[in-house]
Order: sequence, then C-alpha cells, then structure tokens
Amino acid sequence: MRLVALACLVTACTAAPKTTAPDAPPATSPPDASGAPLTACGTFETPGVPVPMHTSGTLSGDSQVQSPNQCGVTNAPYGTETAGPDQVVLVTGLVQGMPYVVRLSSADDLLFYVATGCSGGAGPSSDQCLLFEDATTSGDELGTFVAPGPSVYIVVDYYASHAPPDGGQFTLDVYAQSCTTNADCGSSDPVCASGTCVQCATSFDCVDPAAPVCANSACIAGASGCTADDPVEPGDDGPAGATVLASGTPVTAHVCSKPSTEGDFYAFDVTTTGDTWDIMLGWSGSRDLVLELYSATGELYGLSFWNQPQHARLTYLAPGRYYAYVREVSSGPDSFSQPYTITATRTPGTPCQSSSDCAADFMNQLYRGSCTAGSCVDLDGNSSVGSGSACDSQSDCAAGLDCPSFFFVEHADTRDVCEPTCTSDAQCGEGYVCTTYLQQNFCVQRCTSDLDCPVVTQDQPKSGNWARLSCQLATGRCLP
Repeated sequence: MRLVALACLVTACTAAPKTTAPDAPPATSPPDASGAPLTACGTFETPGVPVPMHTSGTLSGDSQVQSPNQCGVTNAPYGTETAGPDQVVLVTGLVQGMPYVVRLSSADDLLFYVATGCSGGAGPSSDQCLLFEDATTSGDELGTFVAPGPSVYIVVDYYASHAPPDGGQFTLDVYAQSCTTNADCGSSDPVCASGTCVQCATSFDCVDPAAPVCANSACIAGASGCTADDPVEPGDDGPAGATVLASGTPVTAHVCSKPSTEGDFYAFDVTTTGDTWDIMLGWSGSRDLVLELYSATGELYGLSFWNQPQHARLTYLAPGRYYAYVREVSSGPDSFSQPYTITATRTPGTPCQSSSDCAADFMNQLYRGSCTAGSCVDLDGNSSVGSGSACDSQSDCAAGLDCPSFFFVEHADTRDVCEPTCTSDAQCGEGYVCTTYLQQNFCVQRCTSDLDCPVVTQDQPKSGNWARLSCQLATGRCLP
C-alpha cells in the first residue's frame, strides 16, 4: 500500500468478493432493563450473527468502548486511538483455528478491531484484541484473523470524538477465507481477492474485450451514455478493449461522465529498456479531463490533473504493456461527449544506472525505487525493511515504521526511508523532523524546498501541477 499524504487514490472498477452470506438484521445495541442503551462493555451483550455474515448498522454515540493500546495484529499507520462512537457485533458459528476475513464498508473513514471479550467497564484488554484494522482513509477496511473459538466480537469504530461526517452507516461482512493466492483458485474464478476466489478483482483481471469491466467480481460488458461516442465504445471501458497507441500518432476520441464509470483505456507497448514515454491529452473547452497511467496489472504509475492539456511522463520502464486511462471529472452525469486527442511519444534512452535515475522525473510519475536490469521497478520490502533503509511504499517497512512515499516529491531516492512514528522532533534523529499533517505522524528528513513536500491531489493548485505543502526552511518542516 502506497502511503499518500492528505489524499488517497484508487484504481477504477474495484469490486467486493462474491460471498454466500445471508443478510442479517441491522446491528444494534440492546437496551438494558430500564430501556436505556447499554454503554462500554455492556454493549457486548448483543445477539450473535452466524457466519457467513452480512449485516449493516450505524455507529452509536451512546456507546463509547475504549480500544486497547495493543492488539495481536495491528494494521493502522495512523495509530490505534479511538475516541468516537462505535458499534459491537457478535459473530458466531466460527470454527476454531480457521482463518476468517472481515470487510468493513462505509462512506466514513471507519475502522474495526476483533476482540474475544471485554474485561472491564471500559473495553477489551490488549490480550483480548486479535486484530486492529485502520489501514486506509477511504475505501473498505479489510483484515483476516484466526478464530480462537466459536465466536468473536467486532467493534466498528471512529477515531474522532465527534459523530462521523456522513452519519456512521456501515456494512460488515465476515466469511471463511478460501484462498491466499491465485494458485488456490480454479479456471472459472481465477483471482484470489479478499480471501475468496472471484472472476475479477479489478478490470485489469478481465481479458475479453466483450466483457472488459469488473463489477461485483464479474467481468461484464461496458456501458456508455455518451452522445456521438466512438466506434470502439463500450469495449474500451476496460483494459482488455484498449486502443493501442503508436508512438507519435494522435488518436481523436470522445468521453463523457455518464455513467460515472465511463472512461477510455489506451495501451502502449515498451520494447526497449531505457526509453521514455510521454502521454499528452488535449481538448478544447472548460470541461475537466484527467489522465491516469497504469502498469499491465493495474498499478498506478502516473497522473495528470488540473492542467490543460494534461501531460504525464514515464521513464526507465521495463519492457511490457502499459495503459493510459482518460476520464471526465464532473459533479454530475453529463451525456454530452467531449472530443479530445491523446498522443503517446517514445523517446529512445539508456538504461537506468541507480535509484537516483528513478527519482529524477517526479512531477507526474510515482517513484519506483529499484533500478533493476536497467529499468525502474518497485522495491519489494515485504514488511521487512528496517529503520533508515530505502522504501517506496508503506508495505516495505517493518512493524512500527512508516515510509514517506508521498506522490510527486523530489529526492525520493534519498528521502524515502522507513522511520518510526513520533509526536515531536525530539523523537527523531539528526536531520529529521516529525510530521504534523497526518493522523499519526512519523519522522521524515528535513525539507530543503517546496518540491520535497507532499502534494494534495484532490485540491486544485493556484498554479503548477499540484497543490503542495510548503517547506519552512528555518525548521525543515512541510506545512499545509
């Protein structure tokens, strides 16, 4: 998982796994004998729901369960403190020793933890907490635990003391884990996603141009409500139907925002190590088009927002196929098609020599931290990289450490190193400061210019490519 300051970016067409879980009644806290809602550990006295489970609920401000300081497994880059409303769900029918998957879906930035009980009046103790999951600020929270017995409690929570901004509604799924890799799955459902075998997890798993879009874990035909659209629609709604770009040859097409998933995929093929590819997107008028660049497996490699025309450059790519995705950003569906022109241009180059080559072009390209066989590829730290060692994503670093793999920053080859969390500069080494702009902060090297500071991709900049934090040279600190 790449850590992004102040903003999270997700690829298109992600989908939840298929399960056979029946709908359960909404999760609610029972009243006590007087009719008043139970609080803290009293909310653990709740009816059980058997697995496979699918239930919905709303966080209750009357319930203030205190989360434990530590859990058996913690996946929470921003810390484990929870001060807000919560909801307790009792899951039953578990088989001891078997792994189970928990998926929490909500419009709010909610979290969950799995507990075996509640030892006192405030909440579960650390030895009662199996798993704490708060890995993302948007999208589903997903975690796996091994059943210690026939039942567990899942506490859905919110980090802040005030009510969640969208009301705290959520859906919760718990089901037995049936796979860990694609090799565990068969030909009809070949992809292991969220612990279960499905036809697809994203549209990059779909291989048939007639069904290029992944929706609800199945590959389906694309759909377009655009007027006067391209002849290739709706096949190019997914990578399998992408139009192949030849270097230097412009392609004219149309796009709109109806439905909201509408967009056009293009492919370009890298055949020579060391080449640079520039992708340009141009159009007339005031509508807002964006350009996104992906690897063959759907990993985000580059972005261009807020400019007209859009331009993203990828350097030192490994040979293979890559994709460009064009879409319109709009506050509502618009069926009127917007003409545009997209051009991919190859410039011959030489293979990379070190990670500094990989960091040299950073304005619209995400940092890939390893120069391997002349190409810049992702580091594969697999949660084993220690303090002070290089990283290019949060998943590289060992427990208790974080990677400052922010989008589009200069000097990533020397600044992106795993470092511990902190609350003050005194906890960081010489030349490092403690960040101030995250829910849970960590040590980073002092900045020397604004280009060392994170961007805020969702905010339109006053000028330039991105809205960027500012470097306070006197302190070496990036400030909003």
